[in-house]
Amino acid sequence: MTSASRAPGRRANHLRATPADELSWRPMQRSVRFAVTVALGATVFYLLFLLNPAYRGNIYVWLIVVFAEGLVVFQALTTWWTILAHSPSPDALEVHTWRRKLAAGEMTPTVDVFITTYGEPLEIVRNTILAARDMLLQHTVWVLDDGDSDELRDCAAELGVRYLRREVHDHAKAGNVNAGVRRTSGEFFVILDADHVPSPDFLLRALPHMQDPQVAFVQTPQTFPAARGLVAVGTAEAQRIFYELVMPGKNQFNAVFCVGTNVIFRRAALAQIGGMYTESNSEDIWTSLELHRLGWRSVFVPETLARGLAPDNLLSFLKQQFRWSYGGFEVLFRGGLFSRKGLTLDQRAQYLLTSLHYLLSLSALAFMSIPSLYLLFGLSPIRSDMSTWLAHYAPFYVIIVLVTLIQTGGFKLSSMIVSIGAAPVHLRAFVMAIFGRKAKWSATNAGTGGLPGVGLVLPHVALLLLNLVAVAVGVAALGHQFTNVPASLFAMFWAVLYIALLGRIIIEAVSEPRHVKARLERRRVGALLARALPWPERVYDVDDNLDLTVERATASAAPVPVTK
Repeated sequence: MTSASRAPGRRANHLRATPADELSWRPMQRSVRFAVTVALGATVFYLLFLLNPAYRGNIYVWLIVVFAEGLVVFQALTTWWTILAHSPSPDALEVHTWRRKLAAGEMTPTVDVFITTYGEPLEIVRNTILAARDMLLQHTVWVLDDGDSDELRDCAAELGVRYLRREVHDHAKAGNVNAGVRRTSGEFFVILDADHVPSPDFLLRALPHMQDPQVAFVQTPQTFPAARGLVAVGTAEAQRIFYELVMPGKNQFNAVFCVGTNVIFRRAALAQIGGMYTESNSEDIWTSLELHRLGWRSVFVPETLARGLAPDNLLSFLKQQFRWSYGGFEVLFRGGLFSRKGLTLDQRAQYLLTSLHYLLSLSALAFMSIPSLYLLFGLSPIRSDMSTWLAHYAPFYVIIVLVTLIQTGGFKLSSMIVSIGAAPVHLRAFVMAIFGRKAKWSATNAGTGGLPGVGLVLPHVALLLLNLVAVAVGVAALGHQFTNVPASLFAMFWAVLYIALLGRIIIEAVSEPRHVKARLERRRVGALLARALPWPERVYDVDDNLDLTVERATASAAPVPVTK
């Protein structure tokens, strides 16, 4: 590969989203901090009411609500803390110096690029190979094929990249990467999923952050510009919020974790822990945890440097959510976050928050059951008149939503629907993690077969029927003289809302098997679109006026590059 030359153009403004970069890293303004302060007051006001014994209703339902609301409040407060910790700042001068030297060919570190595959469609993998092969800076592309595809082997040879397969397919993706590491020798290596297309300047933008010899890996965002349909758009929106707001905050605590793709590792760092973590199917977060325990640093680069294909059907989405949530719960129960040495207090807290995030699904399941408990059995968590309850709850709920809207710049309904769709899967992962049951691994978007239909969403069907019956009973009871009409109407409002959300998930599951060919065509076009869309214009920091003192310090601190 050839090294980069000076390229004209302006640096992309990541303070504002564009069709090219999708993400918009915005500094937190005073209005956001003020809104968070008001939200804290509203939260305390509501919790004091909820915990007041004078207003306690049925003890069991009350405990369910306290648990569910407690999770929501805890997650909201800690997420605000993470987001507001981020202080946007330009790259360090040492990073600019490395970038200039890389662009000018004065530094030529050896870099291996791993494309991990396991049965993905050939045309999608081919698109990723082409993009990886054509990246700026010298590097070697390796296709790590766990699907043993002769067609893919021939494609790699045709495109002029290396191809590896292994005889024993153990430890899923982590084992595949480790096998690639053992058979290569680059000082750094990149991991790309088969359906993630890197930008031409991926290495030029991300690799300079390795100038600090204590940095073990550099993580870049996942973006999904070709997302279409409920599941894909909902997934893309959730990821946008995570990479736009949460990951930059984790940078402040040296708690950025690897997400399995679009990442650069330092080989020497990984060697210290014996390679990618293989005792879990969530190898990315466990590998990050082990590296942080040894004092290594991680960096998140808030630039769109790769584009991928989001899960576009419920089966793929739920597989992904199960794997992620199971890994998070494993860290919670067996990660030794507070019993083992090596992590800072902030890092322990950040890993804990990542694990607890998926418990919000338990809150969602609880909330979807409360209206039915009231309408069917007259069980209420609160004993008060409607006006008193609303006076305490409405400010809390409205302010929480308002702060979320301010921070995220708005969110799409599809992200809420798919999060509800994932709730039963997260519950299953939680139970399996508690009892230490191992889960079988499979690639998220692999395969071209059929989809299971309504059998995939039986828990959602049960919840929908429960709320339907509750609404029917509630309507029939409105004429009864002992019925609390305002409370019943309010419960029916929430039950109808849950019916609509659950119904949308069920409709998606039922309709998917009839549109397999259309879905595969959308993925093919999406892969082409991810590579064809223009990338943000960026300058390559080749300014000759950079401080030479910084350059000399960088050269002395950086590992000596090895050339082939």
